[in-house]
Amino acid sequence: MRGAEAVVTRGVFLKRQCVVKNRIAKKYRIKEIDSALRTSRTKVEARLLHRAKMAGVKCPIVLKVDDFSITMTYINGKRPKMNAGESEEAGKMLGLLHNAGIIHGDYTPANILKSGNALFVIDFGLGYFSHHIEDMAVDVYTMLRALDGKVQKQFLSGYESYKNHGAVFARVEQISKRVRYA
Repeated sequence: MRGAEAVVTRGVFLKRQCVVKNRIAKKYRIKEIDSALRTSRTKVEARLLHRAKMAGVKCPIVLKVDDFSITMTYINGKRPKMNAGESEEAGKMLGLLHNAGIIHGDYTPANILKSGNALFVIDFGLGYFSHHIEDMAVDVYTMLRALDGKVQKQFLSGYESYKNHGAVFARVEQISKRVRYA
């Protein structure tokens, strides 16, 4: 699978199914800057995955990190339908991420996999560490825009696992008012 920043392929690592995310070079960037950016973003994503796992969020396990690639466990799953229960669970997971100071950067159903009865968060490629309410509110707002209106309430209910959810909800209101054509 090819995205804007990386190519993701399946493979085997130490006799275990895995995926390898290789950050691709951007020809429009100066070679030294491109190399530094890809290395930095790869290392940050690996740290985000590790910290998310430590916070209790189900996500791929990092097996190996190179300059431009991350090898992680393969999760055999599909994008969830985001019914009421799944939406609430997605809210709880985002609350756990925010409690750990992790901003996902693209928290939508496209970056959640369902395997069995469990939900897993994937693709921390746009993520970063922050405790700013604005950053957290953008994560929440992004998911709300992607969810069917019938399950937004359950998502917000689950997100109440974040210790400062009230401030985030207030900022989401502000963000929704300043979005163009809202």
